[in-house]
Amino acid sequence: MQFKTSFVFAVAVCTVLTGVTPVQAGDDNQNACGAVLCLAGLMQGGNGGRDCGQYEANYFSIVRYRHGHFDLSGTSSARGDYLNQCRSVGSDQKSAVNSKYGSVENGP
Repeated sequence: MQFKTSFVFAVAVCTVLTGVTPVQAGDDNQNACGAVLCLAGLMQGGNGGRDCGQYEANYFSIVRYRHGHFDLSGTSSARGDYLNQCRSVGSDQKSAVNSKYGSVENGP
């Protein structure tokens, strides 16, 4: 129950940030922040539903190939770079998300 409350609060904060741009959030890529929040929630067993679908699709659309094959490290690195565009979320949370999903070829 606590996770659900925390996740709802995080999504509400993200929603507010999209409409009101504080100085710190002005440098954020809101799609990257949405991906971090939704995927972190997914890791905790949550489901952001329809609202998270596009954020997750954006993240998993980042795919790198090498010699015609899925490149695990290249994809993970590119996805990590994408998540790092969200500066208002701690690097530990972004790293945890990318450790779990960065080298997954298709979304969960």
